[in-house]
Amino acid sequence: MLRHIVLLSFKPEATAEDRAAVRAAVEGFRDQVPELRALVCGDNIGSSPNHHDFAVVADFDDMEAFRRYIASPAHKAYVEGPAKAVAKIAAIQHEF
Repeated sequence: MLRHIVLLSFKPEATAEDRAAVRAAVEGFRDQVPELRALVCGDNIGSSPNHHDFAVVADFDDMEAFRRYIASPAHKAYVEGPAKAVAKIAAIQHEF
């Protein structure tokens, strides 16, 4: 199994609607990406200056399934649309 962990920081000018659009797009992956085995996401409730604003944890069978997800129309639409509200991203993939 492969786990994909993403931390997002929104642009200062990102509105509540922008943030909601990111969450909706990410949650929509559940219905649009057959390679996705599990997905959890949520807003940061901490307050440290080095925290990010939003986190995504997604599980896939393997790296090939993850690559198909990255190439999927759903992910491409997210990158070209809602993700424009994101200033900074940190991501990692690891096997478990």
